[in-house]
Parts: sequence; structure tokens; C-alpha cells
Amino acid sequence: MNNLWMTLLIFIQPVLWLGILRNYIIYRKRIKRERNDFNTSISPNDFEMKHFWLSFIVLGIIGSIISMTLGIYLSLPWIIIYEALLLINLIIIPGQFFTVLNLVIATALTFVTYKFDLFTYINTEGINTSATSLSNALLLLVTVFFVSALYMKMFLGNYQSPKIFKNQRGNKVAGYLNKEFAVLPIAVLIPGDQIHALISWWPVFSMGQHEFTIFILPVLIGIRFTIFKSMPKEFFKKLSNRLLWLTCLGIILVVATYLLNGVDNIELISMAVMAVLYLLVLIRTKRKDNKKAKWFADAVNGLRVIAVRKDTPAEKMGVEMGDLIVEVNNIKVSTEDDFYKATLTSPTFCRLKVLNREDRIKIMESAIYSDSPNELGVVVIKEK
Repeated sequence: MNNLWMTLLIFIQPVLWLGILRNYIIYRKRIKRERNDFNTSISPNDFEMKHFWLSFIVLGIIGSIISMTLGIYLSLPWIIIYEALLLINLIIIPGQFFTVLNLVIATALTFVTYKFDLFTYINTEGINTSATSLSNALLLLVTVFFVSALYMKMFLGNYQSPKIFKNQRGNKVAGYLNKEFAVLPIAVLIPGDQIHALISWWPVFSMGQHEFTIFILPVLIGIRFTIFKSMPKEFFKKLSNRLLWLTCLGIILVVATYLLNGVDNIELISMAVMAVLYLLVLIRTKRKDNKKAKWFADAVNGLRVIAVRKDTPAEKMGVEMGDLIVEVNNIKVSTEDDFYKATLTSPTFCRLKVLNREDRIKIMESAIYSDSPNELGVVVIKEK
């Protein structure tokens, strides 16, 4: 039975498979919503799954290199509790991804488990439950902050998928809902050689009188945000930079825990501080978005661009999200019907006059598809 538990932990990895399923559901719901709101899918390709696998490989390798360099080792009770929390997160609360909270709660529950010797009563299969220093969980938390910052900078905000809301004045506005997440395979060390007993070639490391083996830990990263006034790419870039600063603070806290190792539960206190600061960063970033003056809102003196489809004439012309189209082929437009009629006056060429987010006039010209003059590639708020 012990071998069965280890096989399940190593090879089945339900967190990964559930993550793949959840990503596919997010993709299908997005396509359905876009077709319902705009009669077309803005980004028909499954970029969610593309980002999932790219981060799985690239950030998984980066996280593993950091983890192995730092020598992060975790107890099996911690891993079991953490993976259970991830499954609860993905099944019961799928719309939110508690990246930091899962790590902190897992560490707190593991601390309670060892303090009251709870695992002795439920460990009937001889699993190695040797305790490890909680400072390793703090090191893992700092590593997760770093790879989360890279994830936001590399992937979030690259694709535009607006959702229509109404603001306090009853005007239609576009909000940009991010639901992307990833599961990273980060290599950590666990005490004992139980995996080696199952797989003879699996590496085992000896440190003094202790033996450790490599375990691939699935780590959930991601964030849910609806952005109303900022450019999504710019928003996540700023949030990423703040997480990098938090990573630097985390490194300082790690050093402090080693210097103050006589203080009771200093690792848990440090992790709680990191979690609170993370929450404050999210709140501050969201409030800055809310305080901006301009919504991505419908307008009476033109058509507000709320998304630009990839590889279209509009993208080649340089039309950007938030631009206000005031003229098409020298014809003033204020409705979607005006816009399409104006494009038909020149089936193979289009000239746009737009106001950008800074109210500066831009003139843009481009050849368009002769057989589909309406396929300029701009997405505007539908008139309903």
C-alpha cells in the first residue's frame, strides 16, 4: 500500500490533469461568451492552453533550478496537504487561484500536524513523515513569487477578451477578465528513498546521515482580475514588477529567519507577512485601475475599439484597444451601421481617423480584404 501511495503522488498527479481540464473549460466558456457578445470569437486559438504548456515547461525548469540550487526539501505531510488544497481550489473554487494562500495554509496545517503528532494516528502505511524545517516552505514561497512575476510578464495581457458591463451611470463599458493559470512542475527534495525503492534509477542524495530524493511538486500559479480602465498588458507588467519587489523582500525575510532562528515560529510569521503584503499589492493595483479617469466605454461621437483581432488589417494599421474611430474613408461614423457602410465605399482600401487614449488624432491607411471589406478586425460594443 505504501508503494501505491508513492505511485499516486509521483505519476498520477491529479492536480495537473484537473488543471488541463479546467483550462479547456475556461477556453470554451470564453469562446461562447465572445460569440454571444460580438458575433465572433476574438481570439479563436486556444491561447490559454498554449500559455499553460509554455509556462509548464519554461517556468517549471526555472523554478526547479532555483529550488535545487537552494536545496528546498519538504516533508510528505506538507506535500499531501498542499496538493489536497490545490484540488479543493480547482474543484470547489475554480474561479479563484489562491497561489499564496495555498502555500501558507499548507505550512500552517503541517505545523499543527507535527505539533500535535496527528500524522502518527493516520499514517498506517509506513510513509516517511520526517519533519523538515518550515524555512523551506518560506523559500518555496519566495520562489513562487518570482515565477509568478515572470508568468505575468510573459503571458498575461497579451490577448484581448473583453466582457460587456454597465458602470454606475448605466453606460456600457468593456472589462477585461483574466482567468489564466498554470501548474508548474517544480523539483524539490523529500526525505527518505521511497521513490528509489519504486524506481531503481531515481536519484538519491545523502547529506550527513540523512537521505533525500527528488520529487516533482505541482505548484499552482494564476490570478483572476477584471480590468476596466488600464491597458491589460501594462496592468500586468506593473503588477509583475511589484511581485519582483516582494520577491526581494522575501529574500530579506529568509535571511532574517536564519539570523533569528531562536524566535518561535519565525517562518510562519514571515510567510504570513508575505501573504498580507501580497494581498495589499493586489488591492493597491486594483484601486489604481479604478481611479483612472477613462473607461473603455461606448461613445456618441465615434466607435470605441475594445479589441483588435490578430493578423487583421486593423492590427497592421496600428489600431489599438481604447482608440475612438471618428471617421472611416472620410465619412464620420457614430454607430456600427455607419462604420460598415463607410467601409463598403472602398472595398479594397480603408482610411481611418481615430482619437487615441490621450485624445491625439491618428490617421491610418491600409489595403483590406477585397472579398470581405467588413473584416477590418476591430471589435466594438454591440448595439443592443
